[in-house]
Parts: sequence; C-alpha cells; structure tokens
Amino acid sequence: MAKFGILVASVGRRWLLGKWSISMEQAVRTETRRSGVAEADDPFRYGWRYVRRTQPDGTTVFDEIPLTRDDLLYPEEGDFVVQEPWHTQDFTYCYSALTAWFAAHSTVVVLGDCRVDWGVPGIRPLGPDIVVLYEVPHWLRQATFHLADEGGTPVLVVEIASPSTRNNDLGIKRAFYYQAGVQKYVIVDRGPDGEDPVRLIGYQRGPTDWLPFPPDAEGRLALAPVGLSIGIEDDRPWFYDAVTGVREPDRPEWRQALLEARERAQDAEVRAQDAATRATTAEARAQAEAQARMALEARLRALEEQLRRQAGDDAN
Repeated sequence: MAKFGILVASVGRRWLLGKWSISMEQAVRTETRRSGVAEADDPFRYGWRYVRRTQPDGTTVFDEIPLTRDDLLYPEEGDFVVQEPWHTQDFTYCYSALTAWFAAHSTVVVLGDCRVDWGVPGIRPLGPDIVVLYEVPHWLRQATFHLADEGGTPVLVVEIASPSTRNNDLGIKRAFYYQAGVQKYVIVDRGPDGEDPVRLIGYQRGPTDWLPFPPDAEGRLALAPVGLSIGIEDDRPWFYDAVTGVREPDRPEWRQALLEARERAQDAEVRAQDAATRATTAEARAQAEAQARMALEARLRALEEQLRRQAGDDAN
C-alpha cells in the first residue's frame, strides 16, 4: 500500500477544528519512513492515523502516526488499515451480499469497517469487519455506531482474519463479542500467514459462552435468523439462500447479470417493434383490401343497375 510524502495545504483561510479556529497556512503531514524498508521493520505495516499537533508558533501540524496491534483492536475514526487483496475481496463480497440481502428491511443495519461502541462497561469500541444488527430504530449513519443510543440487536459478526488481526479475531474478540450480546460469530480464516486454504470458524451463543456450531452436509454454516448460510467454494467464502440453496452473486456476477438483462430487454424491445411494424403493415393491408372490396362491390352494384335498365329498355 503506497504512502505519500509531505503534503502541504496553503489555503489562505482559517479552518475550524473542534472548538478552535486554527491557521492552516502551514498544515504539514510529516513523513516518518522511507521506501525500501523490510516489512518487519516498517512501522506503517499495519496502517496509520493522523494526529493534530499545534506548534509553538500557532500553526497546526498533522503527524502521520503508525498503527500498532492494539490500534487494530481498538480503532479510532479515520484510521487507515493496510489490508491484503484477498481480505479486500472477501470483505467486499460479504458486505455487499449482506447489504443487498437486507436492502428492503428498514430496521436491519449492516455495518462494514465501522467502529462500534457496544455500550458495555469494560469493552472499548471495536471495529468488526461486518456486523448485522436487527431492530435498529434510529441509525445515525456515523463513523461510530453507538449501540446504547441507536439501539438494535447484534445478530451476526463476520471477521475476515488477516495475519495482523488473527490473534485478536480468534482470541480476545470472542470474549468481547459474547459480552456485547452478539448471537453468531463467523471467522473467515486463511491461517497465521494468510496463505492456507480458506476455512470457516463459527460460534453460536450459548447460555454462558460460545458454542461451536458444526457445518451442514454441504459444509455450510447456517446463519439463522439471517436467512443465509455461508460456505466455501473455489477457496472463497460465499453466502447461500438458506431455503433455496442458491448462491448469492458477487459484484462481477451482478454486473454480468445486469448486462444480460439489458440485452434481453433490448432484444424484447426490437421484437416488439418488429411485431408492431408487422401489425401496422397487416392493418394497412387489411384496410386496403377492405377498400378494394368495397369498391368492387360498388362497381358490381352499378353494373347490375345498368343491366336492369337495359333489360327494361329491351322490353319496351
């Protein structure tokens, strides 16, 4: 993940930050690392956050501070966490699929990479990859979800474990999520180094602690009451409709389905236009034939009348 050097903002005005009006003519982000450093020696390998510091001359400097493992457990708003491509892939699919699944449910909230204040004494705000909450009466759509203020029941948490977060996901977060009232907890795990075949670890809430819940005959974990199950296919996690077993598509599949639907709609429109053209042609032909028939009938009546007149003249 690229990081950039010094960023200078000279805007010739004053910005209001918090309660103070700060001169921003020299807002500088300090650069504290160089390229080419081995990952193990890179202080920014987990990510970074910006911390405001007022200098003696009154100018404001934003220092780029590397994140620690504790910061990954207890994030702050605005943190940037470095993730592996497979983590981003799995997170994007799981979050998008769950969001689409609950799109018509106004009191269900699906949070992704959102800081959650559980409102439980002794538990600081955490940053689960995905959390599904039922019966949320008042979602404020802020960077931190305050469960005590906004309400709701956390029915599902999904963590995409990475080498930097795996110990927390499999360890202390289990206890925290149980204390916070989470009903089911699923971990998508690729091992300590993120290189093992993907596996699913599932826990369901028991009377006093988590209980592991086994997969079904197809190796999937049932996520009731969510209405989905989660399984592994092609070394990726996928959601399946719990009733039909149909797999929920990912974004490329949704796009392909949309393109195909558009093509079918265009083909149907062309066919409808062709049918309308044929109907118009047939109607015009029928009208022409009717007019020709009427003209012929009128001609026959005229001929018959002429013949009657001639027959009368011959009789006289």
